[in-house]
Amino acid sequence: MDRKDRRPQPSSAARRIATGLALLALPVSALAGVKVFESDGHTLELGMRLQSRLEYETAFPTPSGTTDARRDFLIRRARIKGNGKMQGVSYGFEWKIDGTDQASSTPGSLPSTPAAQIENAWFQYPLKGAALELKLGLYDQPFSRDRLTSDSQQLAVDRSEVSNVPDALGLADNAFGFHFLGRTKDSRVQYAVGLFDNRLIAADRQDSPMLVGRLDLNLESTKDIYQDAHFGGTDKWCSIGVNGSFQGGIENGAAADDSSHAALGVDAMIDRPFGRQRVFVKGELMAVRTEFHNSPRQNNSTVKMIGAGVLFQDKLQPFIRFDQVRSDALAPRGGDRDVTYAGANYYMRGHRLKVQGDLRFQSGTSEAVDGFRLQAQMDF
Repeated sequence: MDRKDRRPQPSSAARRIATGLALLALPVSALAGVKVFESDGHTLELGMRLQSRLEYETAFPTPSGTTDARRDFLIRRARIKGNGKMQGVSYGFEWKIDGTDQASSTPGSLPSTPAAQIENAWFQYPLKGAALELKLGLYDQPFSRDRLTSDSQQLAVDRSEVSNVPDALGLADNAFGFHFLGRTKDSRVQYAVGLFDNRLIAADRQDSPMLVGRLDLNLESTKDIYQDAHFGGTDKWCSIGVNGSFQGGIENGAAADDSSHAALGVDAMIDRPFGRQRVFVKGELMAVRTEFHNSPRQNNSTVKMIGAGVLFQDKLQPFIRFDQVRSDALAPRGGDRDVTYAGANYYMRGHRLKVQGDLRFQSGTSEAVDGFRLQAQMDF
């Protein structure tokens, strides 16, 4: 036996430790979507999302009353994601550094410095199979198809006004809370109902949490219902959803009941093959109300969205989307804002690797084109 054969062989435990250290030394992009840990009923997978963007937007009026174009290169979203299971309990989390833009909302002011934040950090416990589960943590409330569709799987470069308007009141974006959810055996019917804290309202001003609920009816395929393009095959999708949100007992600085927020919406999606192409159509209608208890004043908003795209050979998807907001908060009171987006998506590996671009046309301005966005995305 030579000298090499007489060397002690590493134990299986030592090999696992060495493998783990080697994995930790790899760049995050190499770990994306890879299962990096599995032991005793505990699994961990890591992924990432990166969106690089170039955009031109109509700037705010200058002191002379004219408008100008604002150009920016930015990393719109940069996230490290993790998910897995431990003893049958699912979990997920994201670390994000979003909005690394140079341009700010106020011309001449310095941009804010982006900071790392935690998002979509949750546990999901199975209580009675698929019929009843409990989810809790920090995540998007079960409200609005547009909000529940990941920012990485949208038809246009970003979400529509049916997400932005209720987001301004904290009615849809990431919130702390819990909800019960479940589905029938064939997944045709899905439900969710729960309670959340509004992060836009100070904790000592919320006497009661937000009540949020949603009901989905899936008439055809029940997989991957929250994405704005499906690829390959002959599957057909037809989904209808209704959702609502209410929060009362919001206090003012004098600790007296001051206001309440309420929202109600309905949405639908259809995606089906048409020859060698796929046709996708979605729409959403939402009503949002802020009621002030100590005065007869109310802020009512109605938001509409309809979008459509045609996917050619799982590669190119030209699309158009129309957003409309009618709100007491717009001048003149009860005014409206209409915005149309037209663009295209080019897919190289579905939603995991794609290039998107769109043009924005907004009513009531003197500009022929009010904005342009071009974005490259990698998502694992």
